[in-house]
Amino acid sequence: MKTAGLIGGVAWPSTLSYYRLLNEHIQRELGGLHSARCVIVSLDFAGVIAAMTEGRRDDARAQMETAARQARAAGAELIAILANTGHFAADAVQAAAGVPLVHVARETGDEIASRFPSMRRLGLLATSFALDAPFFGQMLGEGAGFELVLPDAAQRRTLDAAIFGPLARGEASPADAAVISTLCSALVARGAQGIVLGCTELSAVKPWIACAAPLFDSTDIHARAIVREMTRA
Repeated sequence: MKTAGLIGGVAWPSTLSYYRLLNEHIQRELGGLHSARCVIVSLDFAGVIAAMTEGRRDDARAQMETAARQARAAGAELIAILANTGHFAADAVQAAAGVPLVHVARETGDEIASRFPSMRRLGLLATSFALDAPFFGQMLGEGAGFELVLPDAAQRRTLDAAIFGPLARGEASPADAAVISTLCSALVARGAQGIVLGCTELSAVKPWIACAAPLFDSTDIHARAIVREMTRA
């Protein structure tokens, strides 16, 4: 098993979810008492989000590059960013680590295209930072052949308020899921055939989300892809 370097803390509840998923998938894959061999470098979310909000993307990127180097120094043989939003720095992180990076958008697009070859229009729920970054369009849209249906400006503000409020604090509730359900319905009404939960914090409310279209949890898809890379010969 390869050692995975995991850049987490953005925010901590999603890092907790990833750690659980990675170990569950490793146990299913290898059986017995096997668990995930990994190094977690946990960032201070307040510092990262402040840099992003204030337009200091270079500062946020530098924090993630430092985390990547720390993970590599601790023995990481592959790297993963445990947040969709953090993938704005994916290229820099991979360069800093010098090992393969498992990219959430690429893996999500590939899995949906493989399982649903006739699906063409995907709704995407993510932070404004992630929606504004090019990686979703490049890898989930153009790269996987999907047309993306995105929230409008007001819907993005609603989504950000939920993600950076209760969900980032680990306080998920059915009330938050109701907000997400409304956003899902709006994207389906505009032609989305499936909805990607493109933020790790949204996984916490998935069991309560009501949606007329299939939901694709990027966190679980990403975790399974990380495990495949960890166990690849």
